[in-house]
Amino acid sequence: MSIDSPDPIEESPTAIKHNSYYDGKVQSLGFSRENNDATVGVLEPGEYDFGRASRRETIKVVHGTLHHIPTNRDFSESQVLTVEPGEEIKLSCAEHVAYVCYYG
Repeated sequence: MSIDSPDPIEESPTAIKHNSYYDGKVQSLGFSRENNDATVGVLEPGEYDFGRASRRETIKVVHGTLHHIPTNRDFSESQVLTVEPGEEIKLSCAEHVAYVCYYG
């Protein structure tokens, strides 16, 4: 009996991409489709500087509390942080944070 193996997965415009920053302390899975990019991710406790936004980023906190350093504001579960193009993306958290981020 022979079992056919599936064809290898070819990269497509909707392929899932793994992102890792700050020695793995920030990780996300994302996809891109017709300027509707999105990521879901987790931050370990710490402080992170991602530079300036090149386009609008809408970050919804799923779990934990995310601190936006430039505005000195905290965002808890279900709250949304919007970062406009050119604004700084400097974040910190005292506990693990899970988020969803929409770009554009």
